Amino acid sequence: MISRVAEHCFWLSRYLERTENTARILEVNQTLLLDFDVPLEQQWKPLLIISGIHDFTKSSEADAVQQHLTWERANPVSIASSMAAARENARVIREVISAEMWERLNYYHLWMQGEISKSLYAHHRHEFYNQIKRINPLITGIGEGTMSHGEAWEFFQLGKYLERACQIARILDVKYHVLLPAPEQVGTPVDNAQWVAILTSCSGYEPYHKASAGVGNDVGISVAEFLIYDSLFPRSVLRCLRECQEAAHAISGRPVSVCGNDVEIVLRDLIAWIERHAIEDLVRAGLHEALTRVVNEIHQIGDVIHRVYFEAGVQVPVGKGEVGQRQEQG
Repeated sequence: MISRVAEHCFWLSRYLERTENTARILEVNQTLLLDFDVPLEQQWKPLLIISGIHDFTKSSEADAVQQHLTWERANPVSIASSMAAARENARVIREVISAEMWERLNYYHLWMQGEISKSLYAHHRHEFYNQIKRINPLITGIGEGTMSHGEAWEFFQLGKYLERACQIARILDVKYHVLLPAPEQVGTPVDNAQWVAILTSCSGYEPYHKASAGVGNDVGISVAEFLIYDSLFPRSVLRCLRECQEAAHAISGRPVSVCGNDVEIVLRDLIAWIERHAIEDLVRAGLHEALTRVVNEIHQIGDVIHRVYFEAGVQVPVGKGEVGQRQEQG
């Protein structure tokens, strides 16, 4: 397959995942603040940091932050921007994705631009964010059942799990670095509520309580261990990186035990680094520093993916050992 198609598949899934993640953290944060008295600096500004926005010049109060992360088209990580970008990537590769995927994505793109969504946002914000959260699982599920699972699908998987790993690491990092309570607040209802909010933001509240991981640890360490290491939870950092690894090797046709390009090498190295350290090691050395390293290396993996698969003149391996020559994007 040509690299242009691979790149659109990769970014289509990343933008869909980003849309869901942004809606989820906004909805969870709004619910948290209805039930608990959280210090002003810990209310909405952390959501900007999770989204990679460090230069927000407007008020960090609820309406301004929600508007910026939901509707602001100049903000590349807002829900509206991510939906529009996902739709544009899908439009370019309509011959690759299934017709049902395209129809549903185009429907939600138009829905976001219409008055019904704006009215729902204004009057029933909780339901608005719940509706947005359903879009990605719905479209991905349609694709799983109606799209051929060849190279295009593997690039779709690669983008989805890379975006997800980065988001989970960011959310956890913000809790430890920005929301870390004073010693006298540890174990208080507000502190525990923050951990519940973190798990819910990662769709991990129910799986966490059903898992045995973290028994005997304090809540912070056990939540961190679950969100980083749990092999069964589909949003843990390690599980997402392993899914990326499987997709990368499916694209090249090589077994996971054999690394033949830089994408496979950087994924192998990051997975190995995480596996060498227990959660206690990371906490002892500084969990913020460890998570910052993970986020930075995930960004590096994204850069390597672009260089290896998408840059002009680079050949993209396909599943049976053939090569498709990269064509210029148009």
